[in-house]
Amino acid sequence: MFSPGEGPVRPDTWRPPGARALEAVLGSVDRVFDRVYSSGYNPLYRSGTLASLCLAVALVTGVYLLFVYEIARPWDSVAAIQRDALVGRWIRALHRYASDAAVVAVALHVLRLLVQGKTWGARVLAWVTGVLLTATMFVSAITGFVLVWDGFGQKLAVAGARMLRLLPLFPEPPDRAFMGDAPVPAQFFFMNLFLHVAVPLGMVALLWLHTSRLARAAWFPERRVMLAVLAGLVLLSVAWPAPLPPKADLLAIPGRIATDWFYGFWLPLADFSPWVTFAAAGVLTALLIAGPWLLRPARAARSAPSVVDPESCEGCQQCFQDCPYDAIQMIPGLHPERHPLRAEVLPDLCVSCGLCAGSCASLAIGPPGRTARDQLAVARQLVASSADHERRSLLVACRYNGGLPDRFAADPATVRFEVDCTGTLHPGTVSYLGRHFADTQVVTCPPQNCLYREGSTLAGARIVGERAPAVAGQIARLPVRVLHDVTAPRPRWLAAVALSVLLLALVALASGWPQGADADHAVLRLGWRLAGQVRERCRDLTAEELAARPVHMRRPRECVSEVLTYDLTAAVDGRVVSRKRVKSPGLRADRPLSVEEDLEIVPGEHTVTVTFAPAEPGSGGKTLAFEKRIRFVPARVVLITHDDGRLTAR
Repeated sequence: MFSPGEGPVRPDTWRPPGARALEAVLGSVDRVFDRVYSSGYNPLYRSGTLASLCLAVALVTGVYLLFVYEIARPWDSVAAIQRDALVGRWIRALHRYASDAAVVAVALHVLRLLVQGKTWGARVLAWVTGVLLTATMFVSAITGFVLVWDGFGQKLAVAGARMLRLLPLFPEPPDRAFMGDAPVPAQFFFMNLFLHVAVPLGMVALLWLHTSRLARAAWFPERRVMLAVLAGLVLLSVAWPAPLPPKADLLAIPGRIATDWFYGFWLPLADFSPWVTFAAAGVLTALLIAGPWLLRPARAARSAPSVVDPESCEGCQQCFQDCPYDAIQMIPGLHPERHPLRAEVLPDLCVSCGLCAGSCASLAIGPPGRTARDQLAVARQLVASSADHERRSLLVACRYNGGLPDRFAADPATVRFEVDCTGTLHPGTVSYLGRHFADTQVVTCPPQNCLYREGSTLAGARIVGERAPAVAGQIARLPVRVLHDVTAPRPRWLAAVALSVLLLALVALASGWPQGADADHAVLRLGWRLAGQVRERCRDLTAEELAARPVHMRRPRECVSEVLTYDLTAAVDGRVVSRKRVKSPGLRADRPLSVEEDLEIVPGEHTVTVTFAPAEPGSGGKTLAFEKRIRFVPARVVLITHDDGRLTAR
């Protein structure tokens, strides 16, 4: 086996930790999908463009839903949409399923990038903007679920508010709005509607930035694949309507509720501990953003960018046209009388794919040790060391292609010539090998799964289509063939339909599979806001203190206002169930006192006693007390709140 390029750095020698095992698993799944769909229709190879397509579908269907949604009656308006079987029901389902499918596509896209090591160097901008796109996608989706204001939306809103409470940035705790003592204000739904509409518009700008360093970037898959995906999602939406849980009730304990697991997978952890959930989300986000720096190889293992021999470059612009990363620019040539332009590589954008090495007729460009000159030298060495090469077959294969059938490797009469990517093959090298072997087969990766985007396409265009710098008719007369998909020449339509139905059904199941359990207990909720509990502390300044201050600030007496600290005690049938000290929230501890606490209670009649009194006797604060016998019903909440100057139960 021969490999062109003897330089110390190769583009495939490094992968992130654990990527080799993931690569083997992903490769096995790819081969299964290739056998069913063929590589030409394999959706796993189009995860990025499929994510964009799903988000576009969600955006378009969201426009219709925006016009029929009513902020004043959120759940009722969605229920009316659900009853409209002709239009509203399936559009709502399509809106939801497209959003869910986008999560699957993004997860596959991230997994493939990690496996292929596409996280560092010139790809940092794409990676970081991809993380931001994923975060904004979740924000937009979660605000959309909250807008429905069903049981699932209620769980999302309450869990999110409890995590935001951990940030001392709000005038009062965010979860105060969900105590149940008053209807949720319309401003809350307006804010969510604004975010749900505005965030996707920002995602369009992020998506442009995400693909800005790619030449000929595609936002959507090929037309046939796109139409097939759209047809599948529409049929799923008609046949399997999206669930609509019961209307949100803040004085009910959410039980077993249909949950969209794609966006609500974190709710069980949030129920366990908002702190842990908030910390886990922060750590995960930080790790993802820092991925390009955490996962980059050591300097000695990094692939060197391409270089140009300015004396040899003829300024033909073929490398400039072929580069899939816009890493080459044309500048004035050294000898303008002969060649007005010459190529120059932008090192910060070059990923060292080597595709430019196959573009240059003068062999003037390529990564160090992997130029067309180096490639041709290794080809000559291969011919010289291969006995009876005139009667033997030659297999030219991409090093990254793990899907070669055994028949290619098992034949002892076949000589194997390995390259970094078939797109790096120079037509001169192919012509030389084709003249010295009885049969030459160039096996590329599936075009949609090429490590360097367009390597397989360029290889076919140069070798078969004789794209420049190939000499017209030269390779066509030689026994040279290019095979793009050696694993599954044709899609198996029946199996493809069956697998597609299964995948869509899994999306629908995960979009509405119930989460949680029906409660067999009741809850005593203590929730109120007490403002105006302020004490003023005053003292006389000394003569030295007055002299140290500016003239306009020399007041003999200084007073400072502080919010009182309170002690809360709650007892059920004489047994204390909660005792805590309540301090004023905020960075300066100057905001109104707020109590939000849920206590599990055994159903039945119980005597409830609550006392809320200043921690310092004689401070002048207001004392609140409550005592009453209350009947607790399973899965219901009894709220004790402050109303008209006293504590009352609801």
